Amino acid sequence: MRRIHTAAAVAGAAALILTAACSDSSTAAGDGDGDGWSIPEEDPTATIQVLGHQDAELMEPVIEVFHEDHPDITVQYEAVPFDQLNSVLDARIANQDGNPDVYWADQPRVAALASRGYLEDLTEQFADVTGAFDSAPVESSSFDGSLWSLPIANSTQLLYYNADLLDEAGVEAPSADISERITWEEIRDRAQQAVDGGAEHGFLFGQVHRYYQIQPLPQSKGGSAGASDDLGLEPDITSDPWVESMEFYQSLFTEDLSPLGVTPEQSSAEFITGNTAFFVQGPWLLPQLDDAEFTWGVAPHPYFEGGEPVTPTGSWSLGMSPFSDDKEAAAVFMRWMSADNGGGYAVNFGAPELPSTPEGKEDYFQRDVFDSDAGQDAVTIIDHETAETAVPRLQTVGFVEFEEILGRAFSDIASGTDPETALQSAQDELTNAWSQYE
Repeated sequence: MRRIHTAAAVAGAAALILTAACSDSSTAAGDGDGDGWSIPEEDPTATIQVLGHQDAELMEPVIEVFHEDHPDITVQYEAVPFDQLNSVLDARIANQDGNPDVYWADQPRVAALASRGYLEDLTEQFADVTGAFDSAPVESSSFDGSLWSLPIANSTQLLYYNADLLDEAGVEAPSADISERITWEEIRDRAQQAVDGGAEHGFLFGQVHRYYQIQPLPQSKGGSAGASDDLGLEPDITSDPWVESMEFYQSLFTEDLSPLGVTPEQSSAEFITGNTAFFVQGPWLLPQLDDAEFTWGVAPHPYFEGGEPVTPTGSWSLGMSPFSDDKEAAAVFMRWMSADNGGGYAVNFGAPELPSTPEGKEDYFQRDVFDSDAGQDAVTIIDHETAETAVPRLQTVGFVEFEEILGRAFSDIASGTDPETALQSAQDELTNAWSQYE
């Protein structure tokens, strides 16, 4: 999933205090025990603290629009680097002083945050709002039957291709038609033809060796998301679908169709150089393709022959601290950011964050990046995938260990380790790591 880093974020925490007219003092709307509050019909006069990883300057236009709509609520936004967000949250929420009131929650970590008592249960208060979202973001924001956060962004993946390389090699380009979705088997064959015809790389994953990117492979074959129990603590990564899909994954590297040395941070730039025939990456690649000196196209994410189309999804949600003293005001802000008029965050944020609501996507698709014929193909594909084929990542309190252990296994498999051996080793390691949560 794409994460935006800016110079201000790299430099360290940066505070942005945006004060609206008529915002004066804070009024307590909750007592910190999670009971007795609701979304108000009229805005309270309050100041709320919001913690996120997005740069303060990028967030300023979003907060300004919120203040125009809700002048009695002052938002004080603080930005911290993404790789420090979790540690800062640990320290702040453990203090139980209600700062922050609202914070950015990485969706695969919602289960862990909820189980640690770091999130307010929003199920009752936002029961009438969940229908505004695509289903996958709501699932990604929930855990154990309860809604713990509100999605403010979403993601998906498309198959990009270099039409010039395919033409030179006499390779048929994949169709943009959803009903003619290409299979992984066909991708491997056409990637080989492209390499034989002069392409340096036949295929690239945008986020190579990352669970977000690789999860659709075993699930397209009928495998689980990685665990077999409701709480996500019984690893299930040694089934036939997992082994078979990892054998395919390995073949892309051992047959020299995919390079071993290209990292997720380098993959988009590598495709834009014009040396790669096929590339799976998110919609955030589209603006970068203005720099491409070749003809490009898009197609739906591949699936395995005889299997089901499955696409990655997930992004960011907003969580509320259970210790907030301004839960009603925080709820107004969260609803505005996530759902009102398509979601104030995604609609007003300048970077290409995919909205989590159908209404927000309609506005998003009006951006200049979608003006070309290929861009219009992307619109149709994104709209379909986010609503129909998106499958959330594994929901488990042990996601941090899960993601790290599987990442190593995927890397080992690509480098030549027997897939069955690597997966069994990872499953044993997961069983041991997750025992702490039993």
